[in-house]
Amino acid sequence: MKKTGFFQTLLLAAATLAAQTFDADSAKAFFDASPDLAKKSRQYFAEAEAEYAPNAAPSYEKLVVAKYLSALAKYGKSASPELRAELLGNFALLDEFVSILSPDDDAARVFEILEKIRAASPDKFAKYPKLAIATAVVFDTPPPASWPHAQVSEKLLPREPRDPLERFSKIVEMRERGKFLIPTEKLSAEELKYLVPSPASDDDAEWAQKSVSVSLTNIPKLYPSISYDHGRLSRKEFDWNGEDYRLKTIKARGGICTDQAYFTSEVAKARGVPAFIFSGAGSDGFHAWVGYMQKPNSWNFGVGRYEGARFVTGKTLDPQTWKTATDHALESLREGFRNGAKYKASEMHEAFAKHFFGKGEFAKSLACAKAAAASDPRNADAWNTIIDSLEKLGRPNAEICAAYESAMRAFSKYPDTDADFRRRLVKIYRDANNPNAARKLSTSIILKNKSLRPDIAMEFARAELEIDIADGSADKLVSTYKRLLSAFRNDSAVAIDGITIPIVNALLKTDKYRAARDIMKTTRLVLKPSKDSLILPVLNNIDTQLDTIIPKLDKQKSGGGD
Repeated sequence: MKKTGFFQTLLLAAATLAAQTFDADSAKAFFDASPDLAKKSRQYFAEAEAEYAPNAAPSYEKLVVAKYLSALAKYGKSASPELRAELLGNFALLDEFVSILSPDDDAARVFEILEKIRAASPDKFAKYPKLAIATAVVFDTPPPASWPHAQVSEKLLPREPRDPLERFSKIVEMRERGKFLIPTEKLSAEELKYLVPSPASDDDAEWAQKSVSVSLTNIPKLYPSISYDHGRLSRKEFDWNGEDYRLKTIKARGGICTDQAYFTSEVAKARGVPAFIFSGAGSDGFHAWVGYMQKPNSWNFGVGRYEGARFVTGKTLDPQTWKTATDHALESLREGFRNGAKYKASEMHEAFAKHFFGKGEFAKSLACAKAAAASDPRNADAWNTIIDSLEKLGRPNAEICAAYESAMRAFSKYPDTDADFRRRLVKIYRDANNPNAARKLSTSIILKNKSLRPDIAMEFARAELEIDIADGSADKLVSTYKRLLSAFRNDSAVAIDGITIPIVNALLKTDKYRAARDIMKTTRLVLKPSKDSLILPVLNNIDTQLDTIIPKLDKQKSGGGD
């Protein structure tokens, strides 16, 4: 489709950021004058609002400057005039810093770390400013005790936080000694977040650089290079029991999936490649695998995630917040679309949308968010602001539902984000007493995801069944259960764990508890387990438990006590 008019102006806005509000000299002069930062911040906010237009990049620059000055006023007391000016005088860097700073960050600590890095080596800070930013937003808060995984003790793998300056300096040193496969200075702070944190020692990194042959193309071979310890698995010894947890010890002893994933991610980081561990559960139990940057703007999230095991619910931690990384953040990281001009233009409009929404100017936030979605529909924040603004404005349900439908179309190739919008729309339909629309939408995502993402499909299946339990119709419940379970006939172990057991447990908490037996009869009817089936003992165990539980519930119901 030919790009004309509005789209051309959006791309132009992203391409004209060179016309800076400040350069190095004017930034220095600004801070030399000892301005009232809070007052100047309000001034730039007002100017940005007045100048905002779809093709007006300068208004976005002023919005970024306003946010920066506001952050400095509140949290930047430790920042020297030199650090303040260096950020303000380089708009591209300032934009990256302001954009990555999260409400979950300890902003005062972020400024302290940046100041410490710059004071120690102004030249290195100037050469690797994005690495400095990534280091600051990662090290401002400590990781959880379970990071990078919980199957090795603190004694064998100390989790004591490293000094951020030492980590920054070590990465720079390894980069300048030619040990890295990807130029650190060419990566964004968002990407570098996955290089900075490492529990492995410097000695470990040196060993990996000297002893492990690595290229960007053969990083996936690192995972199976650790021989699998089937004995540990059969003995259910999931925790590491070696004398230490050095990389060379893992290489010599072998391990299970968590050790394979740890070895792969840490060797990758030792060669300057951002990487992290995924963990999840599927039809065969718990598993761990690796995501890594295979080249700039392109990630491989499937190292060790073998298809036969159907591991479907992978999660990882965002090293900036140490919370579960959002699905949209990972999707944009993998595909690199955040680095494109269209997405950057979208982020500009969304920045204004959030600003106006925070001020309660919902008509303006709606207009800005619509401009953001028009520029790049893959901006999930834009769709959320559109929906939130419509709700605040009291727009009709039909208009709000239409916005959800548009968001779902925009993320049809991204199952987690798509599911999030569908989940919320299902609730709207149910709250509006439109169960048919809710069930139709729920069924569509079950059928869409039952093969590739059964975890999502089963979540929606459970929600349908829980509605039937609440409605109190046992016949309807069994009919719905039979229909939904049939969709997962080829994933029987996953279905029992993800649907059958939760629904049986839910029934036992209601006065319809006897319907649990009907659920189990239907399960056997649909799945038809053979005598040597692995699921047969599970079904037998559930029935045995019901034989004990249901008579007790009958007695309680009749007033017989325990």
